[in-house]
Amino acid sequence: MAPRIRNRNSALKFFVNGRRARDLHGLTDVAGGLLDAYDVSVVRATTGLVRRAEPAAKRNIRAVYNVRAGTLAGKFRIDEGAKGRRGDRDDLISIWASTRDLPLMEFGGRWRGPARRKSGALAPGASAEIVRGQRKVYDSAFVATIQGRRAIRVRSYDSGRGRRHGRGPVRMLRGPSPFGMLSGVDYEPARQVRDATLSELTTFYFAELKRQFRMNRSA
Repeated sequence: MAPRIRNRNSALKFFVNGRRARDLHGLTDVAGGLLDAYDVSVVRATTGLVRRAEPAAKRNIRAVYNVRAGTLAGKFRIDEGAKGRRGDRDDLISIWASTRDLPLMEFGGRWRGPARRKSGALAPGASAEIVRGQRKVYDSAFVATIQGRRAIRVRSYDSGRGRRHGRGPVRMLRGPSPFGMLSGVDYEPARQVRDATLSELTTFYFAELKRQFRMNRSA
């Protein structure tokens, strides 16, 4: 039980809570107003963050990877949720990304065709540039349209003869998935994308939270 305050020698009383605090100097209203302003600011700043997250992820992916914007359409989703238990809960947003590998053709794929050099050897296989500035030639790969889909493909490997089949089944070559390009798992270009995206979103959120708090505090 809190000790009682004696009226004797009590030169000044400053009510920090309760009806008299509100009547005399509105301290409770001031504190409550700050907390309310902060809560509103968090909600509004988070709303702005949700709108910004997917474009930021795509922009940073395309800054490192040679992939068209249209290829990334529909491959991301922003989820809002919470982690932890009641009383110790963290609200968060999550950038969901597709784990399906994208066709290698989408990374600037090209092929000169089955032309032969003057020596009689076949020209190099099809090439692609997954990471910007790092074009790679894929041995025995070619570009073909099968069932209406143009893609970089290779023929099945004949282990008995130690080479690929001259004719027969072919398979499509693929590059990284949207998840792989953003998650930063075990690959330096992906870590660059992840770090750049986190840095951009963090900078935006802090600045927007401050701006919203100034606006809501004075409202």
